[in-house]
Amino acid sequence: MDNTIFTKLIGTSAVILVIAAFIGGSDILSKYMQSDKKWKYSVISGILGGALGIYGNLSGFNLNGAVVSVRDIGPMLSGFVGGPVGGIIAGLIAGIHRLTLGGITAQACVVATCCIGLISGLLSMKRHEQMKKLYFSFLLGVLSEAFHLGIVLIMVKPFETALDIVKQIAVPFILINAVGFTLMVAIITYTEKQRSLVEEKSRMQSELEVATVIQHSLLPTISENYPGRKEIDVSAFMETAKEVGGDFYDVFFVDSNRIAFEIGDVSGKGVPAALFMATAKMTLQNCIRDIPSLSQAMATANNSLCARNEADMFVTLWVGILDLSSGEMTYVSAGHNPPVAVSGDKADFLKTKNGFVLAGMEDVIYKENTIKFNSGDVLCLYTDGVTEANNSDKELFGDDRLLKCFDGIRNVSAEQLLSNVKNSVDEFVGDADQFDDLTMLCFIFKGNKNEDKLTVEAKKENLDEVIGFVDGYLEKSDCPMKAQMQINLAVEEIFVNIASYAYGGKNGTAEITMSGEENEVTITFADSGIPYNPLEKEDPDISLSADVREIGGLGIFLVKKNMDNVSYDYTDGKNILTIKKTI
Repeated sequence: MDNTIFTKLIGTSAVILVIAAFIGGSDILSKYMQSDKKWKYSVISGILGGALGIYGNLSGFNLNGAVVSVRDIGPMLSGFVGGPVGGIIAGLIAGIHRLTLGGITAQACVVATCCIGLISGLLSMKRHEQMKKLYFSFLLGVLSEAFHLGIVLIMVKPFETALDIVKQIAVPFILINAVGFTLMVAIITYTEKQRSLVEEKSRMQSELEVATVIQHSLLPTISENYPGRKEIDVSAFMETAKEVGGDFYDVFFVDSNRIAFEIGDVSGKGVPAALFMATAKMTLQNCIRDIPSLSQAMATANNSLCARNEADMFVTLWVGILDLSSGEMTYVSAGHNPPVAVSGDKADFLKTKNGFVLAGMEDVIYKENTIKFNSGDVLCLYTDGVTEANNSDKELFGDDRLLKCFDGIRNVSAEQLLSNVKNSVDEFVGDADQFDDLTMLCFIFKGNKNEDKLTVEAKKENLDEVIGFVDGYLEKSDCPMKAQMQINLAVEEIFVNIASYAYGGKNGTAEITMSGEENEVTITFADSGIPYNPLEKEDPDISLSADVREIGGLGIFLVKKNMDNVSYDYTDGKNILTIKKTI
């Protein structure tokens, strides 16, 4: 008989376990677990536990007028997850249903089932975490079912009949219900842990997304409005290997005419590197703005970062300050990759002596270097995630491939340059995973297009030198022959006028400055002679014959006709005549 009882009870328990696992793994109850909905959670868990108890009744079997089943698992489970309210509701539902089935143990089962649900709920209120321990839940199941059989012995008459029933079912009844409840607790505990892990992962993912937004907000937004200077074309790009990374770049004005460019790479990855990156970026910017010497600013920033570097992190950094008027840049490298410098059609790595990394050691001395940029010259800063990008064969992208990205780059924007590099890296890497951050910062110097200046004595015999100076600049600018001839005629007219009339026969100088922007050439003539504005003279009437027309004025008239713009100003005791020509 015992084997038959075991078989039937185990089969019913298995079904209840499957149902409980489905309920525990779904959102049927979880959406009511908020504090303001606890009562709903208790009621629903009680109803579900009562339903499991009813199933236990229906699938039980009759033994001498007693219905032997695993109904108690439902109320015990409801008490565990829904507290006393859940336990008593499940006990009442399962008990009342048991009462409708009749039999000599009906009333005793109602009392026992309700008490077991209530006891389980009260224990869950005080010892919920302890109930999750399997030995405790098993012991609770054993004691609960022993209590159930004790109620049967007390309430069922005659006693001999009750005792006979208890003797036959005691071991399988207690064991199956206790094991079933224990497995239920294990399933519910496991699903709770998994749900908590999913929620924690979702929370962390949300926080990482916020951290990504914050990190990118710390970087300057490069656009037409910023830096907002015609002298340079700037673009930047950053793609982190994780949600947040340790790479950074910065572009900021030191003063109205000097702009700083920097790129850095913090050791490590993830949130710690991002936090140290933010500290390093702000420290560097403050030091560079406050301390005139770049080398001293770097030394001060290094000591500051060392002083609060409990995580023993470090930063490789390249920083340069560009004078927009002269094109001269002062720069320092602290263990970082050498930038790619492009002048004309030649691209090469900027040779410099590398200093020690930042935050690695106190009192490091950093050496300044200088470079002069001409119009059209390019500087591309990058982190090692570019050159050390791996393909599926574990081959590095490398320096040579990076330099090839700058072949034939004339007349392209900084943004196009970075896009060219990024596309080359992506094509090389293919389907391989990105293991490091990719960060690049590029600028093209456009200001004062090869600004050249010549100062000569204001004498006609120096005309050839002046024309040669102008031709040299125009040839470098790929000026068409027709425009060059028109410019030469204008230059000759203006210089000869300065040499003939500006100083009234006395010695003096003429200063010729040539500059350009995109397809326009600007030539400025300056002399300290007698104030005179040639543009005030009325244009000659060229419809008249030379015999009738008033002498003079034809030369400056031709200058105005051949040039796109001619202007005059008298500043600081100098005549300044400026001509512009689109080439």
